[in-house]
Amino acid sequence: MVYSDFCRTNIEFVNTQRLQDSCLKLPYQKLALILSEQACVRYELEKFVDELEKQYELLWMKESVSYPTQGMLKIGLDTLRNFKPEAILAIGGGSAIDFAKGMKAFYNPGEEMSAEAITELLQKKEIRENRMDIIAVPTTAGTGAEVTKWATIWDDDKNCKYSIDHDTLKPDKAYIVPEFVAKADRKLTITTGLDSIAHAMEAYWSKKTSPLVRALARESIRMSVCYLEQILKKPEDVSLREKQCVASVLSGLAFSMTRTTACHSISYPLTMKYQIPHGTAVAMTLAQVAEHNHGNYEGEEELLALFAECGGIRTYLERVCGAEVSLRLRDYQITQEMITDIAHSSFTLGRMDNNPTELDAWDVAEILKATY
Repeated sequence: MVYSDFCRTNIEFVNTQRLQDSCLKLPYQKLALILSEQACVRYELEKFVDELEKQYELLWMKESVSYPTQGMLKIGLDTLRNFKPEAILAIGGGSAIDFAKGMKAFYNPGEEMSAEAITELLQKKEIRENRMDIIAVPTTAGTGAEVTKWATIWDDDKNCKYSIDHDTLKPDKAYIVPEFVAKADRKLTITTGLDSIAHAMEAYWSKKTSPLVRALARESIRMSVCYLEQILKKPEDVSLREKQCVASVLSGLAFSMTRTTACHSISYPLTMKYQIPHGTAVAMTLAQVAEHNHGNYEGEEELLALFAECGGIRTYLERVCGAEVSLRLRDYQITQEMITDIAHSSFTLGRMDNNPTELDAWDVAEILKATY
């Protein structure tokens, strides 16, 4: 029997001081740090980095990482090959943590890795096994990257997106710091909150769902629906942000057992080709896919009941987004003539075929037209 663990990540909720104290006691000599210079200033971590440099032989990777590609991984791997770290400490959003996972996936201290070789491994879904640990410190609440075993790598030529998927890519440790999340602006708070809700909903109706998954997903959605609008009114309230973080971790645990479904599959070309932020792109079709899945998954009434007091899924999403975030394709320079091409580019194996109802290109086009 092949065993896949539920959650090998040691998850700890901490404040900034506890984070710093804990990170300065990690059992390593050589540590790679992923933390952009902008994030270092935003989260007031300059003195912390100074202390890390005193405590460890430290490699600080300062470049901002947004939607990591093969080219970015090659540059990172070239640096790691000479440094040979025992662990990577990744502080940032989901992309920073995905970048760390990508480097762990393809790191071999004796091997020079070209972008073409990385692409070939991505296509073959192969990785290089090593003992390098990952410590994840998410600064947003929504991606779930701190508890999942996969990472998204975006094609340099914007032809496709790749997914790395291996049990060893689950972070060994995750520090959840609500104070960092409290620094997110309104738009980022909304889009990451939408991503968290989508992860939970898609896990709930996935073909691979289970009673445990549905329980985690329901609580995650309940908390998001209850608190996200409160957070938008009191964005610096750390106690509210902690609840947002809990909802995000729960949704991450839920979809770590199922993967996502049609909404994420449809979102990939929207993000890759038209630069629509990931959380927005996923939420665009959430209500429409829920309607398409009607009557085809267990516990549907319990899921829909979570949105009943808000007037339903579509009404809730539009209310949360307000004037800051549009869920309409027309607001992203997408014309109706582009929809057919987007629909045909929306089929990612392991995502679209994980949906409880089958969708073809015509179905996806109709869903997209409903979001126009």
